[in-house]
Amino acid sequence: MNGYIGTYTKHYGRGRANGIYGFTLNDTNGELESLECIADIPDPSWLALSSDKKFLYAVNELDKNDGKGTGGTVTAFSISEDPAGLKLINRQSSEGGSPCHIALSGKMAVTANYGNGIISLFNIDEKGSLSVAKQKIILTGSGPDKTRQGSSHAHSFYFTPDKQYGYACDLGGDKIMVYKVKNGSLALSQEFSVNPGAGPRHGVFHPSGNFFYCVNELDSTIDALACSGGALRRIQNISTLPANAEVSNTTAAIKITPDSRFIYASNRGHDSIAIFKIRDNGMLEPFIRIPSGGKTPRDFAIDNSGRFLLVCNQDSDNLTIFSIDKNSGMPEKIREYSMPSGVCIVFRS
Repeated sequence: MNGYIGTYTKHYGRGRANGIYGFTLNDTNGELESLECIADIPDPSWLALSSDKKFLYAVNELDKNDGKGTGGTVTAFSISEDPAGLKLINRQSSEGGSPCHIALSGKMAVTANYGNGIISLFNIDEKGSLSVAKQKIILTGSGPDKTRQGSSHAHSFYFTPDKQYGYACDLGGDKIMVYKVKNGSLALSQEFSVNPGAGPRHGVFHPSGNFFYCVNELDSTIDALACSGGALRRIQNISTLPANAEVSNTTAAIKITPDSRFIYASNRGHDSIAIFKIRDNGMLEPFIRIPSGGKTPRDFAIDNSGRFLLVCNQDSDNLTIFSIDKNSGMPEKIREYSMPSGVCIVFRS
């Protein structure tokens, strides 16, 4: 199995982390057989693979585009037959500051720009090249946290499984914006409000398309949401922390296991992975919380077989690997590797 890890250089300088790393994971024993930098680009804080696995896209979480004006960038790569091979196709302005997420659907790419709350849409041609932004949506909103929610901060974007709608998580405005995908553009359909001060960050769909799970960064909760025709309705709000936790914490990533039995979410501060069972009605049942094996687990990934969990611990510069018992769902830490400032991980195979 192979994949890619994005690193975060903004606070550390290029000497500590310097781009996209490729890795190969032994699917028998969970050992990393390679881990090396394969693309030296600044702050690739989120990665997305095309559905045919021929192209990789990265947002570069910059306040300025190569020092010229405001805004970050989005970069397209072609993937060679060598699992680690990446070839630069092109780079475009993300049309906003500090882009932190990118989502793909067919020949469309959408970026979420945290700095100024802008959603940008790009076309992708047959060679994987990105157009200049074809649509730019400026979110407007605020929340009760005066430090983090003075204005809108777009943190992620997701296409629904049927590709008919898109959801934008606005951490600053405490909203999930629902857009209808129509004629290659986005049209506002619903503004769904989370609890004040929650700060919606990332989300994941149940494969059925009937449920969307949003992890809220600021109050360390998950909203379980029913989906119908793109519209959202809350069915549960549940904490990612144990009842007796007395620690400053923000959540980060949320993922679903390939067998759709469990939801995982990462706690930064508590430095744990919270795991929940998914009931038939879409609601979540706490299962277990495990130490992430490092400090500040910003992202993690579960391989396509559901047998291994890889965790990027951003502030302790390590990558931890867990073996997952397929019957019980229980992860067990088995390995640890040095990994400078890892912030996003995706499996290609």
